[in-house]
Amino acid sequence: MADMPRTNHEPDVSVIIGAYEAMPYLIRCLESVEAQTIGAGRLEIVAVDDGSTDGTGEYLEEFAARTAIPTRVVRQANSGGPSGPRNLGLKLARGRYVFFLDADDYFGEEALERMVAMGDRAGTDVVLGKIVGVNRGAAKSMWKETVERADL
Repeated sequence: MADMPRTNHEPDVSVIIGAYEAMPYLIRCLESVEAQTIGAGRLEIVAVDDGSTDGTGEYLEEFAARTAIPTRVVRQANSGGPSGPRNLGLKLARGRYVFFLDADDYFGEEALERMVAMGDRAGTDVVLGKIVGVNRGAAKSMWKETVERADL
């Protein structure tokens, strides 16, 4: 496990990435997190390798060693689904906000900055933002307009 550098402040957002047999998609996923305009000092990555045998864990370790973003990599036996890695990542997350990013998805450059700003401006606990999914998509109807506050 690669430990994150310890800082005296909590990050604005923890990006939790559960990964199982995620190569080569993981490369673009992590590049999109590194490219965020919010800046490395305002986020952290918690990546959980869920028993991959395709080099996913090794790539996560290499990424953690070279990125400016505080990154923790945890490797575990395969749990059989996305909830195990997400729950472990949630236990380790330190951010004010948490974003679950699948290893085969990626962000636009301003995604986290916009979502954090929206959450802070609206005083909300939940912000739902767009990502780009590989081999699947969300219903277009849910992205027709920006709604600053909604009751759930």
